[in-house]
Amino acid sequence: MLRLVTLAVSAALLASPVIAQDNVDDLRLAAEAGDSSAAFNYGYAMTFPENGDPDFAIGRYWLVQAANDGSAEANHVLGLIYRDGIGTDAELDRARAFFELAWQARNTSAGIDLADLLVYDYEGEAEAGLAIYRQLSGRNDVGAFAQLRLAEALMFGPEAIEDTDAALAAARAALAADTSLAGANYILGIGAMTGMEGEADPAAARTYWQAGSDGGDPLSMAALAQAMLDGEGGDVDLVEALALLYTAATLGDLDAAESASAIEDQLEEAQLTEAEQRSTQYLDRL
Repeated sequence: MLRLVTLAVSAALLASPVIAQDNVDDLRLAAEAGDSSAAFNYGYAMTFPENGDPDFAIGRYWLVQAANDGSAEANHVLGLIYRDGIGTDAELDRARAFFELAWQARNTSAGIDLADLLVYDYEGEAEAGLAIYRQLSGRNDVGAFAQLRLAEALMFGPEAIEDTDAALAAARAALAADTSLAGANYILGIGAMTGMEGEADPAAARTYWQAGSDGGDPLSMAALAQAMLDGEGGDVDLVEALALLYTAATLGDLDAAESASAIEDQLEEAQLTEAEQRSTQYLDRL
């Protein structure tokens, strides 16, 4: 479930210097004339068009041309394509190779994506991934996000690197640097609910998960819903719990969708309608 939230949306794409796609024909002509920047932007436009259908083969061709000319951004996007299987089969080894080339060229977003692969997909290489997170944690552009990734890896990654104290510290550092990183609240809520730093404090866990839910984190929504169903840290509230699960499910949490289905039979029609309305309000605010 964790990787659904942290990896499903490749936010790093937004860091790439992609230009507006209203002059795609001009981009093609410039790319054919040997302009490496145009080759990248044309390849990106063919792969992720603002309008119309993608042409993945043409997109990859021009992204490869740009990568061959040394474009770190092109190598990063090619890594994302092969990691996620965008218009082709997923190939993690190929994705890793492209991420490594981009990271060697100091593309920080590619560094985080490379670290993710090392932690979660390559046995015995998690420490190398942690080293990249730590290296990036002091940067102004991605430091807070790297701290959050570090916290997630130390809390949910392979057992060999598990360090809950360090995970909680990294989650706090991420939030201190960027309060919009709602996922850090999920980790801190787990720490409070399970008493990782002392006695368990379910009420504090609810507070963390409420903050995470307000920030749009599906895992916090699901955790808060479960606390409301169990009456841990506060009152039982089936309607609000269902509203949170509906919202988390809409944001892509398949486990939340299953949990919602499991409790719908316990509510009357008016309560189901109320839960749906609250979920809509949550999504509107987000």
